[in-house]
Amino acid sequence: MDYCFFSYKYNISGFESALFSTPHFVYICLAFLSVILLGYFLRKVDHKKFRIFMLVVAIVLLVLEIVKVSWESYYDITTGRGFNAMGILPIYTCSLLTYTSFVAVFAKGKTREAALAWIGTIGLICGCIGVIYTNALNWYPFWTFGAFHSLTYHYMLLLMGVLVLSTGCIKLEWRHVFLSWIPILLLSIIASPVNYCYGGDYMSTYSGDGVPLMHDLANTLAGYNLRPIYTFIMIAAYLLISLIVVSVYKLIVFIYRKIKQNKQDQTIKIQPSQ
Repeated sequence: MDYCFFSYKYNISGFESALFSTPHFVYICLAFLSVILLGYFLRKVDHKKFRIFMLVVAIVLLVLEIVKVSWESYYDITTGRGFNAMGILPIYTCSLLTYTSFVAVFAKGKTREAALAWIGTIGLICGCIGVIYTNALNWYPFWTFGAFHSLTYHYMLLLMGVLVLSTGCIKLEWRHVFLSWIPILLLSIIASPVNYCYGGDYMSTYSGDGVPLMHDLANTLAGYNLRPIYTFIMIAAYLLISLIVVSVYKLIVFIYRKIKQNKQDQTIKIQPSQ
């Protein structure tokens, strides 16, 4: 295969997929290991410092997104393909990390809380899935900018999700299930019309490509001219994802407190009487 770091997907002859290749497996292992370690060692970091870190991450991701969109759009337009409104716009579910990070840094009150709730629930799951199943590797070899952009973005999704929880920037409560859903609803107002106009699948709300069960459901409903029902079901599914994350978080906190309480009780029992 003959390609360079900035090769475009259509110009790579002989390429099939780098998904679950050896470099990808190494990346998965390093990603999860580093996230666990960073979550532990940075758990007591000052919240003001963490905001600065979040701002830096948001700016870096924004720059990477601008470079990616500009690079691919230039190629598509100059080669007669036209602007790729079906897939190039930054209105995927994962794209919310850039927007919510800026909101979490500069906003206050419920607005900031909703942004942090999304990062710590839906964003965390999107990052976990994206690290394991990096769909971009079906389009780009591992050592190219297209792959680098996707691998970096999904890693940061996972990392930021873990850090907002481990640092205590947000302590998930049941109300955060709905607050985390607000960014989804706002983005879907843009993504869904674009999907129906251009046939894209932003936020997986049109055809559910690559989403187990949802793709078949979308095709079935589309056969009865009921695709909008699938769109509403998919948007509601994000609410379920958030509910699961909050439930697991609550369970972990409950178990941790029980263990801590048991240790304290045992310490009291073994203390010598005065």
